[in-house]
Amino acid sequence: MTKTSTCPVCGTPISHPATGRHRTYCSTKCRSASYRTRNGTTATSPRLYDDAVRRIGKSTLARAQAVDRSARRPVPALPLELLENYVALQRDTADGIAVAIRQAKDNGVTWPEIAKTMQASESTLKRNFSEEKVNKALQRRQQRRPAQTRTVLTPHASRRVIVGKANRSRPGEPGSRLAHALSHLRRSRWGERPMSTLASRMEVSTSYVYRIMVGGRTPSWEVTEAFAHACDADSKDLIYLWNLANGLPPAVDDGCHTYEDAVHALQGALRGLHLAGLQPDLHLLLRRPDVQLLMDDVTELLGPRLPPAACLRWPVVRDLTRALYGDVDDLRVLWERVDDLSRTPRDPGDDGPRLPAGAFG
Repeated sequence: MTKTSTCPVCGTPISHPATGRHRTYCSTKCRSASYRTRNGTTATSPRLYDDAVRRIGKSTLARAQAVDRSARRPVPALPLELLENYVALQRDTADGIAVAIRQAKDNGVTWPEIAKTMQASESTLKRNFSEEKVNKALQRRQQRRPAQTRTVLTPHASRRVIVGKANRSRPGEPGSRLAHALSHLRRSRWGERPMSTLASRMEVSTSYVYRIMVGGRTPSWEVTEAFAHACDADSKDLIYLWNLANGLPPAVDDGCHTYEDAVHALQGALRGLHLAGLQPDLHLLLRRPDVQLLMDDVTELLGPRLPPAACLRWPVVRDLTRALYGDVDDLRVLWERVDDLSRTPRDPGDDGPRLPAGAFG
C-alpha cells in the first residue's frame, strides 16, 4: 500500500512505497535548503561577495546598454566601438558569474547544485572558482577601473582646476549624462557645421570629440569648458554633470559663495539636468504624476535670472529635480547652501530660503 507525506520545505506531496525507507524531502534542493536552515548558513547580514555582486551587476547593465546604443547608432569615426563594448560586456559577465558562484557558496549552496546550474563538472568549478582565484580576479578588476579625479570643481575654481588624463567612462552610469548634454549641445548649438572645425576650436582630435559625445571618454574640465564655449553655451551649466561623471559630490564652496552664487550654482545644476535630458518641452515636465509644478516656477528656476523666493522652496526644487530624473539628495545639498546663506529670519516650518536684505533692492 502506498503512503503519502508532505515535504516540510515546499509542501509537495511525497508518495512512499509500502516497504523501504521513506523520503523526508521531495528533492535534493529541498533537502539542501533544510540543511542550510538548520545550520544557520542562510545569513541575512551582508557577506563577502554581496557588494561585488551589486557593483558588477550594475556595470553589466551599463555595458549592455552601451552595446545596444552602439548597435543602433554606430559612429563612423569609431568603427571598433561596438566590438569594444561587447568585449567589456563579456568580461563583466565572466566576473559576474565568478562572484555569483562564491555568493551561492556563502548562501550554503553545494557544489553539485552549482555544477547542475552551470552544466559543468564539480572539479572544474572548484578549480576555476576557488575563493583564492575569485579574489584575485576582483583585485585585477579593481586595477582596471578608471581612476577618480579627487578635486571637486566649483564655479570659482573652474579656471584653476588641473585634472589628469581623461578616463573611459562607464556608459549608462553617471558619466553618460555629461555625454548626453555635450551631444545635445553639438546638435542644438553647433548644428551642421563640420566636426573637424569644432575639434580644432577645442584643440583636440575629431575622433576624441566623437568619443566624449558617446560616453567613450570622460573629458577633462578644460576640454568640457572648451566644448561649451565653442557651442556658445554657459560652461557653468556643466559643472554638476562633470563632477557627477567623475564620481565627485556636488560642489559647495564655503569660502567664496554669496547667496547669489549659491542660487546660480543650484540653477546651473538644474539646467545641466535639463540639457542632459535633451531639453524636453517644459510642459512635459508638468505632466508627471509624481510632481506638482507650476510653469512659472520651472521657467524661473531654469532661467538666467535670480528667481523669486517662492520658486526656491525645497518642494519646488525637489519636484523639478524628479521631473528631470536627477538625484534629489545631490540637489538638496546645493539647496541647503542657498538656505544657509539667506540672512532674514525664517518662519518655523517654512521650506523656502530666507532672502538676503539685498534682494529687496
